[in-house]
Amino acid sequence: MAVTPRHPFDPLAAHYWWLEAVTFGPLLQWCRTAHLGWLADRRQALVVGDGDGRFLAALVRAYPGLAVDALDVSPGMTARSRRRVCRLPGAGRVRFVVADIRTAPLPAGGYDLIVTHFLLDCFPADELAAVVARLAAAARPGARWLVGDFAVPPGRWRGRAARLALAGMYAVFRAVAGLRAAELIDPAPLLAGRGFVPTADATRLGGFLRSRVWDRAE
Repeated sequence: MAVTPRHPFDPLAAHYWWLEAVTFGPLLQWCRTAHLGWLADRRQALVVGDGDGRFLAALVRAYPGLAVDALDVSPGMTARSRRRVCRLPGAGRVRFVVADIRTAPLPAGGYDLIVTHFLLDCFPADELAAVVARLAAAARPGARWLVGDFAVPPGRWRGRAARLALAGMYAVFRAVAGLRAAELIDPAPLLAGRGFVPTADATRLGGFLRSRVWDRAE
């Protein structure tokens, strides 16, 4: 019987919820769900890197008729997500996939909703450009893309505080999970270059947390 290899994020799976609660309270989940009400007309979603499935569960509760491919590189996180979602109405329309978004096969133009919460900050510049290109190729005309993530806010002191906090977080995740990225790269120019335009924006913590909606023209 084939054994699924462990991923460096697997040991974090059981602890991720309380680590998040201790550091940011409910704010990361706010960032994930801030624009949940914008998705009533979506039919086929790709949710990438949702970890233990808290956004996915909220999405399925809100839209049980939505077909979802939930892709994550960590088998441990995927197992947690599956358990969180499996008893919800609409869970049968969720397909869980353990794969790396950098190499996973994606249907061309297959999705009208892409969701990448706290994912794009995990890649160095060269990989980020390739990941955005792959996801954009899997999005239909008229697709919507939700991005919830950290950001460096404007202003000398806020920007300095954000960079200091990010440096600490990147150091921890490099040590614990082997993360290659060492700094936050703004994905906005990459999304814009693939035909997406921002249509909604919300922030918390003075702009350190940012939830955005990006839409592609029909």
